[in-house]
Parts: sequence; C-alpha cells; structure tokens
Amino acid sequence: LAPIAMSQTKEDLLKHLNLPVETYALMAKETDVIYNWLISDKSHLKENGKRKAPYDWSDIQEKAKDTAMGLMAQRGDQYTAYYWDLGASAGNSPNWVAKWFLYHKFRYRDGRNRTQKSGGKNHDKHRSSSKHNHASREQLQH
Repeated sequence: LAPIAMSQTKEDLLKHLNLPVETYALMAKETDVIYNWLISDKSHLKENGKRKAPYDWSDIQEKAKDTAMGLMAQRGDQYTAYYWDLGASAGNSPNWVAKWFLYHKFRYRDGRNRTQKSGGKNHDKHRSSSKHNHASREQLQH
C-alpha cells in the first residue's frame, strides 16, 4: 500500500487504510506509550534541539524516531497489528503508518493542530461577515 504524506489528515488516513475509528483510537493509545518513552529519555534529543518539553518532531534524533516507529509496528495487538503491517516498507525505510501516527502526536503536542482548528473556525466566521475580507481574497487570486 502506497504511503500518504505526513501532512494528510486523520480522515485521509482512515479512508486510505479503510481504518475503523475505534481501531484508530487503539493505535493512538499505542502511539502514546511509545511517544512517552521517546520523550522521557534525554538521549533521544538532538544536541541542538530544545532541552525542555514539549518537544518538537525536529528535536528528536532520527535514530530514536526509527527505533520508536519500529517498536510501534512490532507491538500491535490483535486489532491493530494488521494496520501497522500495512505501513511496512522495503529496505531500511521506516513504517509509514507508524511515522504518520508519531508525527501527528508531536504536531498535536506542540499545539499547531489546536491553533489551526480554532483559528480556522474564527476565520470562517469572520470571512462570512466581512466584505473587506472577501475582496482581499479576490484580489489575491488576480
């Protein structure tokens, strides 16, 4: 199965894997365990990264990420193992399903998704009631 981009949404992943929401929740819990292991050991951090939590995806050493993704892919249970296996890659490439879950865990933890969601709602409300905003958007298209 071809991987999806790390920037793809949860909904995109669910559809691509034909993944039930309940199983997604189980996989997210499995990801939590590995995430906590990853951030609890300072040796997983890059030398030039942040030294205090919350850590960003870019603060973690690539080797530690690879180990974490391998653990995630190997530790699936009777409900999740099938879906982790769908992310297996040839060669030394990391399991892309595990990478997607871990990457999104870091994105959620560093606050970008929360800000984006609340900002998007506010922006939509503002745009619908503002002629100025609508005109500016049209000007940008030209």
